[in-house]
Amino acid sequence: MKVALVQMPVWWTLDPPLGLAQMAGCLRAAGHEVSVFDLNIQLWRRRSPQSHALWSWEQFHFWNYEERVDKFFKENRAALESFLESILKTDARVIGFSVNIGSQIPSLRMAEMIKKADPSRLVVFGGQYFFLGDKTAEMLKNPPVDVVFQGAADESFPLFLTDYARTGRAVLRPGVGLRQGEKIVLGGAVSPVPQLDKVPFADFSLFPMDLYEDQGRIPFAASRGCVWACHYCSTHRFWNGYSCMSGDRMFAEILHHRRLFPQRTHVDFYDITANGRPENLFRFAQLVRDHHQRSTLMTIGWKINAIVRPEMTPELLSALYEAGCMEIIYGIESGSPRVLKRMNKNYSPSVAERVLRDTHAARITTTANFMLGYPGETEEEFGMTLDFLRGNAASLDKAYASATFTSLEENSYLTEHRAEFGIRDPGLKVGHSLYWETEDGLNSYLVRMDRYVRFRALAEQLGLEAYKGINGEVELERLSKLAQYFLYTDNRLRATEMYLQYAQRAADSETARGDLREFQRELEAFPQALRRFERWRNGHSEVPASAQETIWEKANAWLTDDKPFRLEECPQLAEWLRENGRYKDYVDDMLETHAFLQGLKCHAFLRWDKGFRLFWGRDVVEGPGRVAGLLEEVSAALGQDASGGKVKDERMVNSR
Repeated sequence: MKVALVQMPVWWTLDPPLGLAQMAGCLRAAGHEVSVFDLNIQLWRRRSPQSHALWSWEQFHFWNYEERVDKFFKENRAALESFLESILKTDARVIGFSVNIGSQIPSLRMAEMIKKADPSRLVVFGGQYFFLGDKTAEMLKNPPVDVVFQGAADESFPLFLTDYARTGRAVLRPGVGLRQGEKIVLGGAVSPVPQLDKVPFADFSLFPMDLYEDQGRIPFAASRGCVWACHYCSTHRFWNGYSCMSGDRMFAEILHHRRLFPQRTHVDFYDITANGRPENLFRFAQLVRDHHQRSTLMTIGWKINAIVRPEMTPELLSALYEAGCMEIIYGIESGSPRVLKRMNKNYSPSVAERVLRDTHAARITTTANFMLGYPGETEEEFGMTLDFLRGNAASLDKAYASATFTSLEENSYLTEHRAEFGIRDPGLKVGHSLYWETEDGLNSYLVRMDRYVRFRALAEQLGLEAYKGINGEVELERLSKLAQYFLYTDNRLRATEMYLQYAQRAADSETARGDLREFQRELEAFPQALRRFERWRNGHSEVPASAQETIWEKANAWLTDDKPFRLEECPQLAEWLRENGRYKDYVDDMLETHAFLQGLKCHAFLRWDKGFRLFWGRDVVEGPGRVAGLLEEVSAALGQDASGGKVKDERMVNSR
């Protein structure tokens, strides 16, 4: 059967998406006719100067906002319609999308375009986005999506296509979710592939290989899952257990890719844990070394991610080096034994010191990853991590402090047991993977960022490469994340200041400009909010502060909401007024003022701070000066006539 595979933004651009290549290999091995459309790389190559930063790691969040994706689709309509035409011309009856966090909305928009052009095409979604949780059922609520695969589809998708070719309908099986009339039906969990030697080779022959940034790389994965179950990681939830290739199979597939793409001499192992079975690595290294005696085809360079374990012996490390292993990245994470125990990491710092020393002695570039601000980590324990860095600097080439410090990874033990680790419940507010804080207030995003800055400074002082792990500048990433943090905490003045600093360093960032335009709209509305607030406050100067504070105590839950409310909806306040009727006019005017502020949709609120104050989010606004100054700066950053805007605003004020 003819099938088209599609990758939408956002994915990275160094090399082709391995998941899509693996699926292409599985489908072709099962006898299906496959076409591949990596629209992520195609659109990246065609990106405008304004969209240049959208593919950088630190801007991935752009693609999770529907209005921004819709704007991108509108601006790139001609290119997208051309790609649509190419997909339809293949006559593929089934069109499958590989979906990850960040590509779900663009994938859905392209699916809508396909269904509008030809409703008879069967649209199938799969990929890591659907491995866990209820996302399968949620996605099937969208009419353009006919079928969703949950979990690894190496076997289930080819079998599904065979059924579809034979019966002309989507057949339910394990790992498959679909609609039957108005009902969403799920086929249950699919069994993982226990032995990866049985999985067909990934197939890159259908990809536009000349478009990727790194023309020397081949992506490869020899294992799935991990032999450990670290609390901060969701890998062991995605992959039930640990499955891997034998050394012989690893050698056979890489040799196959080298024959097809002889100019690509570097193999990037995407395994979370490439040394889950050290004996397989050793066998692979032996085969590569033996092949060197007969041919130069397997003269390759490669790097792996590895766990700290005693089996990483000098003998093994020497064999890996001779086979072309150029770099090993170890997850050290912390220098504190107590923090390591809280992470559920099964090694001691003394073993790590020996493994790092032996790796470096084997002439393999030695990289250590660290997490900062893990829940429960004290300042003293962070100091132990710095001491570990100092004590092992001679054994290291690179030190990577995670750019997310410690994130709450979806489906991880840490995320699902926040209370156990002392993480504050966000309440009604949606929890954030980066901006969490502990109940005692000693561990917040700002604390973690401070530790990150100090760690990087020490690494550079020690002469190590402080690997940044992001595409852009470290300072841009800092400003971007601070802006988003203050936006999350509703400190809108601070958020605006951070976005302004970001825009000054990256004037072409469409993400920053989009947020600044929203702040500009709110700031333009604020003079009206200030006038209305002053009219209410000055019109009731006789109301004593004690009565005002009582009114706040009884109404604050409603006043800090973004919806107007009636007096009868606030029973505590209504009951108090029955005994204090002389304040009825004050309260009525307060309710009208609140309703007016919410009608402006500029995040203006009445809050208490030794008296009623007007707040922008959680920041108090004392008068028009700060707002006018910020508006002028935002307008200038957006390339608009700030003075003209200011005159217009002053005339509006004077006309009322």
